[in-house]
Amino acid sequence: MKALVYTAPKTVELMEMDQPEIQSATQVKVKIYGSGICGTDLNVIKGKIFANAGTVIGHEGVGTVVDVGERVRSVRVGDRVIIDPTQACGVCHFCRMSQFCYCENFEEHQVGMTIHGTFAEYYVGEEKYMYRIPDTMSWETAMLIEPLGCVLNTFLKANIKPSDSVLVLGSGAIGSLCQLVSKRLGRLTVGTEPDDYRRSFASEIADHVFHPAEMTAQSVLAVNDDRKFDIVVDAVGNQLHMALDYIGKGGRIIPMGYNEQYEVSIRPTDFINNGVSIIGQVAVHQIVGMALQFAQSMPELERMITSRVALEHYEQAFNETMGYHMRTGEPRPMSSVKTILVC
Repeated sequence: MKALVYTAPKTVELMEMDQPEIQSATQVKVKIYGSGICGTDLNVIKGKIFANAGTVIGHEGVGTVVDVGERVRSVRVGDRVIIDPTQACGVCHFCRMSQFCYCENFEEHQVGMTIHGTFAEYYVGEEKYMYRIPDTMSWETAMLIEPLGCVLNTFLKANIKPSDSVLVLGSGAIGSLCQLVSKRLGRLTVGTEPDDYRRSFASEIADHVFHPAEMTAQSVLAVNDDRKFDIVVDAVGNQLHMALDYIGKGGRIIPMGYNEQYEVSIRPTDFINNGVSIIGQVAVHQIVGMALQFAQSMPELERMITSRVALEHYEQAFNETMGYHMRTGEPRPMSSVKTILVC
């Protein structure tokens, strides 16, 4: 089978590999239809996130069941499924407390980083991580369920209310999804984005979208009746300093973007005096089932997919979402918000 494999720092290659086969009675084999490109995949390629050499990358996969172990009961051959990549050992202290993303052995179970992922023609995994796709749901919408789960979890942890104003810093795939969910659950949604293409796309979702260089305190606060925001989401990973500037009293700040090199200084008294909270439980979702139900009332979700690219043209797919050429580093204009690789 064809598979996109991480071979060395900042290097991935399309390779021929043997198809994975079922090894236990509770496993399921899936013929992958496609898989969404996530910021995590891009960070693996950029060398910002660790992956084991020789590992198939990708983790937002959907496909059709082609084989099942003898003890599998919830899915059968022919079913369309979503693969939940939030996997864990199941026996450590945190797993016993149902906090699977804090699994003490999590690094051994990271789909697309330490175990084979879904940028491949086939995938084999445990039945408990497979969710049937409703007959009325498109493949494209199904590929958004896992990131939608992260976003939905974020707003649930932030206790969003219909009266809340939300500022989303960054309008990439996750930022745009945040804006989409915010529009459903909150009162006002404001975004930021420096890239022309993505800013134009976000303007069709959010109530207002600003270029960061043109954003001033006066202009942003003006759209919120001269008040700061109830919720601020950093969907980039290096905008928490901006979040601190725009969060209102009793507000909730959510860091969603991932950047290990970024640091910001805080004054604890500001949080005490203003009742501001930082919510860092984004990854702990385990709510694919809930996201699957929520997505059935969101026909607008499918338009988040802005590009469909065949697996063998993976370089094109990554280049259009990274802002530069993955091999040469040459700057390139972004031309997609959410790209999927189709097998």
